[in-house]
Amino acid sequence: MAIRTKAPTEANIALVRKSGQARRPLVQQLFPPTHALLPQINQIYELELAYGEYGQLSDDELVQRGAYFKSVNGVDTHHYRICISTPDQVNASASQDRKNFFLANVFAVGYATHGLFPYRGKFHPQMIKAVMNIMGLQPGNTVLDPMAGCGTTAIEANIMGINAITCDLNPFTCLMTRAKVGVLTMDCSQFPNILRKSDRIYESFAPVERQFSRQETIFGSQPEDTFDLEEAFPQLSPSLRELLLLCFFDSVGYAARRARKTARDLFPDLLERYLAAVKAFNEVREELTLPLGKTQVLEGDARELKMPPERVDGVLFSPPYSFAIDYVENDRPQLELLKVNVNRLKENMVGLTGAGKTREELLHSRVHNYFQDMQKIMVQCKGILRSGGYCVIVIGSNTNQTGGISLESGLIEIGRRIGMPVEFQLSREIEGIRNTMRDEHLLFFRKLAP
Repeated sequence: MAIRTKAPTEANIALVRKSGQARRPLVQQLFPPTHALLPQINQIYELELAYGEYGQLSDDELVQRGAYFKSVNGVDTHHYRICISTPDQVNASASQDRKNFFLANVFAVGYATHGLFPYRGKFHPQMIKAVMNIMGLQPGNTVLDPMAGCGTTAIEANIMGINAITCDLNPFTCLMTRAKVGVLTMDCSQFPNILRKSDRIYESFAPVERQFSRQETIFGSQPEDTFDLEEAFPQLSPSLRELLLLCFFDSVGYAARRARKTARDLFPDLLERYLAAVKAFNEVREELTLPLGKTQVLEGDARELKMPPERVDGVLFSPPYSFAIDYVENDRPQLELLKVNVNRLKENMVGLTGAGKTREELLHSRVHNYFQDMQKIMVQCKGILRSGGYCVIVIGSNTNQTGGISLESGLIEIGRRIGMPVEFQLSREIEGIRNTMRDEHLLFFRKLAP
């Protein structure tokens, strides 16, 4: 489906103001009074995405799948109702900065199951929902995320009735994705009993803790050393078992950042917040009678995807910001608890490979290898994508981290070279970590028809 809208770029807005039309607020010039935007929209790219949704979707579709609208013709959108139903994702002892962050981003980040196990460098879910709308994806379609991280694309797709296929080389992030999408449809009647037994549940993970310092291969350990979730929690569904395991991992990682709290101390409060978020989403899902999509989670290498040609209707992913964030080191506690050989994993991660005697040589090698790997991935994505479909890559960039090399320009050149050119692009400023990454670019590549 073709994109039918022209986004209100900064240049367009400047022309509107120069022409004297700025006597009315900009939002009133872009949208009729029947279409109310959500609060907390304060960047140009958000208006661009909202305007893209407005031009692409019918009013009923905006209510059901829109990301940036509070209401249409007086009817609250599903996104708004999901967000306002989400309980607080921070405890009472959290810093005021952390509380303010979640309060200011209630419609953008922490709703549904996105707030479970906060992950560095993740997508903004609200943005991803709008991107899928602008890509023309419909309920029943399938979207591929070949570098899925913590599963943001899959969660948003499933909430919208879109199926997802995700892939990641990191076993821990695959667990995160399975846990977060698995509980989108959940019988929550057992939750009160589970909360009463939080201490006993934590004790069930003692074998995992005892193995913390042991190193095994990425392919797993000997059977007698393997922690069996099904054996530990035989009465629970597989999805709920993995949610408990993710909560345990969260408590371990959280304790590593707290001087006066152990994982055992933190686990009950975290579990209460996890279950509250899951219960709240399932209640609003039932109220709205949301027909959810399904997700297939693959653990593997995006450079070697083994899928039939033209299998998916869209591709949407964000390569790891490895020049700014070492994700493997960030996940080391959880990976070691899963008995993954962390060093071996790092040797295969995009953006982390390279060699050199000096810092400059090492950086040059890493950037060179990064573009080689990204070309392999983009070629794979092009083959799997249906003709005319969009492959959207969200890439953070800061030339201070890459020796002056623009990552987004390199990807645009790769797309041109392989016959999947950029049709248009958006950019947004990244707030709070400008010393690490200044901007994030949304590149809309399109697979040309043969």
